[in-house]
Amino acid sequence: MMAGSHVVVGAAAWAWAAPHLGLPSLDPASLVLAVGGALLPDIDHPHSWVGRRVRLISRPLAATVGHRGFTHSLLALVVCFLALRWHGLSRAVVDPVVVGYLSHLGADLLTSSGLRLAWPWPQRYAIPLCTTGSAAEPVIVMGLAIWVGVTVLRLHPFWGL
Repeated sequence: MMAGSHVVVGAAAWAWAAPHLGLPSLDPASLVLAVGGALLPDIDHPHSWVGRRVRLISRPLAATVGHRGFTHSLLALVVCFLALRWHGLSRAVVDPVVVGYLSHLGADLLTSSGLRLAWPWPQRYAIPLCTTGSAAEPVIVMGLAIWVGVTVLRLHPFWGL
């Protein structure tokens, strides 16, 4: 999926997951961290939004593991979690980043390219509902965002729903 889709999916994933983790879902700092986590896996692509900002990292990653290689695997998700915890960061930082990262993997699973979740094994997994950048992508993303929005609003009775 494209960066804009990952931003929406990351924010929606955090808004849905936060109450289940006992954290505020609409906290601006947490939303920013979740969106950052949702963009992070594409650090392996020098032409991605995040890859263009850290080319010193994205180019070597692209050359060694390729796009949708290591950074799009469950191993990378675990490494991300452990690295953040090892630095002593609190759950208020770690949880949104990890949820955002996981949202990226989930969103890319919906594309025909799929993911190598068990990297370095070559097997790709996909639920091919769309291709990256297709007209179907924003429809799927907006459907997800609306569903999460309604769910989050129902969790907050002051909205009157």
